[in-house]
Amino acid sequence: MNFFNRLTYFSCGFIIGLLFLMFFLSGKRTSCSYLPNSRVKKDIMKKNIIFNKITFKIDSTVIMNSILNGNVNFSKSNTSLKECKEYYFENEDKSNKVWIIVKNCENQAIISNYKITKKN
Repeated sequence: MNFFNRLTYFSCGFIIGLLFLMFFLSGKRTSCSYLPNSRVKKDIMKKNIIFNKITFKIDSTVIMNSILNGNVNFSKSNTSLKECKEYYFENEDKSNKVWIIVKNCENQAIISNYKITKKN
């Protein structure tokens, strides 16, 4: 079998495989979270989030946006705990600089501490 025939068979199989994947994955929300930062965020957002000491409603909005858009600082996090691992989130947007400590338990995530500072 010459090169042209092999290339034709390969191309046909590749196109059929792509169509097969497009058909089965078209309506689903599939995502691949390979990085540790993405996996932690995805795991926390799946759970019930309990706010420990939130006083204003705007704080909960800022905190949720900081978890979604912020970064996990693993050097300040305590991931060696057995029951509820603590993750330290940092986020900086146009008007606020926010840090949050989230306790990630098996069935819930608890916002244990946070600080919101206004930028100048």
